[in-house]
Amino acid sequence: MSMPFKHYWIAITRPAHQASALTKRLEEKGANIIPFPLLEITEPASLLLIQQQLREIKQFDMAIFISQNAVEKALTFLDKTQLAPLNIAAVGKKTAASLQQNGLTVDYFPDELFNSEALLALDKMQQVQGQNIIIFRGEGGRDVLRDTLQQRGANVSYSNVYSRRCPATTLEVLKQHHLHHKLDIIILTSGESLQHLLRLARGEAWLSQVVLLVGSQRIKKKFQSQFAGKIWVASDPSDETIYNYLDSYL
Repeated sequence: MSMPFKHYWIAITRPAHQASALTKRLEEKGANIIPFPLLEITEPASLLLIQQQLREIKQFDMAIFISQNAVEKALTFLDKTQLAPLNIAAVGKKTAASLQQNGLTVDYFPDELFNSEALLALDKMQQVQGQNIIIFRGEGGRDVLRDTLQQRGANVSYSNVYSRRCPATTLEVLKQHHLHHKLDIIILTSGESLQHLLRLARGEAWLSQVVLLVGSQRIKKKFQSQFAGKIWVASDPSDETIYNYLDSYL
């Protein structure tokens, strides 16, 4: 078997429960993986607020799921039969697959790039005037989906079914790997992860000697003024795209 990544040390910053597929695939090609989650999925701030909101789920025409986490957490509050009458949209293939595995039909999802802009570009997402739409997501995050749909005439509500926090308090593990020449690439699939990385680095020069692989051009643009090193950009943050980028670049 070809081992094209055998000389590379790669840190994966996905939440621990979502890193295994990419880790396994890279390790099969010889990569040395450093698990270093910079995000952790936690309970939402207000369970009562969500429960009250979802009692009125029948008033909505469409439900949009931002991520696999949004699917898993939403289905702790709702039975799939409550969602079945709604049109269902997903931001990416893995989110769509998670919905389908839970017995739900996914009406709309992009089949190339996996982000909010790609979903918004679908023909079916252009004609939403007067529709009541609920977006299942984590607290915080981008507002481009909601804002664009509102501009197109939809009535949009958020259901923040989970929170995110950074489980790391220091980058000492990564710093030691770097000092021993065992850190080449840090994979960062969200802007929030990169924000935590730069905050914990506190401007230390060693980090600029490591390549950052980010999951979108938007993330690079947002943070490139804060990082003096090399940033590689995958077209979207999915495991498949990240793997293919490394496979073609290394």
